[in-house]
Amino acid sequence: MASPTVVFGVNTEGRTVAEGLIADADQAEALLAAGRRAGSELVWAHSAADLSALGFTRQWGYRRLEGRAAGDGVNGWPRGDFDHEVVPLAAEEESAELWAEAFRGQWGHKTPQEWPLDLPPGTASIGLRKAGMTIGVCRIEPASGLIDAPGVVPAHREAAVYQALLEAALAAARIPSVTVESWGDSPERVTVCERLGLTTAKYVPGWQFALHTCRRWVR
Repeated sequence: MASPTVVFGVNTEGRTVAEGLIADADQAEALLAAGRRAGSELVWAHSAADLSALGFTRQWGYRRLEGRAAGDGVNGWPRGDFDHEVVPLAAEEESAELWAEAFRGQWGHKTPQEWPLDLPPGTASIGLRKAGMTIGVCRIEPASGLIDAPGVVPAHREAAVYQALLEAALAAARIPSVTVESWGDSPERVTVCERLGLTTAKYVPGWQFALHTCRRWVR
């Protein structure tokens, strides 16, 4: 079995990560070795294999959902019972810090190391605001119907907030069919997706191994 391709980065909580797509226990051992050599604090494996015997803990992993677009555009409502507003985000309103905070603690998401990101032409960002503050984000390629599942800052992670962002993204798609990709989304969020007519086309479990504990500096 070939050695896995390993990608290094920093998660949304500032911890270094070695990440790879893993077919079996041998590749998982190789990924762990690569993480140790690089001094990574965490190892993330995308794998259908059971890696628990190696000390990995199972995480909510990668999910691809498919369904139909809503086709009404992003209208900047709130709904009658919802005091939040969903609006397109201008480039100057986005930042690496905002996106990292929206996915803080969520498996599979890393802090952008370069900004702005090199995104396909036409990619649009949607923000959810409450009391003038952006508390959730979502990204969509309207021409292809590809949606990155929403992220919400930790203090506002109600299902209704996630749903409002996803509804807006579905409405922004310019083709009848959409694909939603998510990493680390909980069953509660999957239920929201299903309520909006999306079905899971692919799921790959996530696994995490902590090579080092969090470092704390004491003055």
